[in-house]
Amino acid sequence: TSRQNTLKAKTKMNSEQFQNLGSRVPRPSGAALSVLAILGVTGAVAYGGYQSIYTVPGGHRAIIFSRLNGIQSDIKSEGTHFRIPWLQRPIVYDIRTKPRNISSLTGSRDLQMVNISVRVLS
Repeated sequence: TSRQNTLKAKTKMNSEQFQNLGSRVPRPSGAALSVLAILGVTGAVAYGGYQSIYTVPGGHRAIIFSRLNGIQSDIKSEGTHFRIPWLQRPIVYDIRTKPRNISSLTGSRDLQMVNISVRVLS
């Protein structure tokens, strides 16, 4: 029981020290709070503005996926566009034609092997 009493006394002393520590911490003045509030609001507006602009590069198109309505029907061409940051997300696709070479080794009528190569734009 003596051990429990000393443990309770230490706990009580620690809680009193903790409460006294809070009274010794300097509190910011009204001017400092207003400066912090202005900085916080400015930072939030800057972050929101940065996240609301996206760019569709040349040779690409974008569609918008909305969390409320799903995929929207309008297609965004190249350039800078606006979106609602958390609600909309652009999906960018490459629409440029790409050349593909198709090669085939075939035989002719006189039994010679001929390599034929065709270039297809797809």
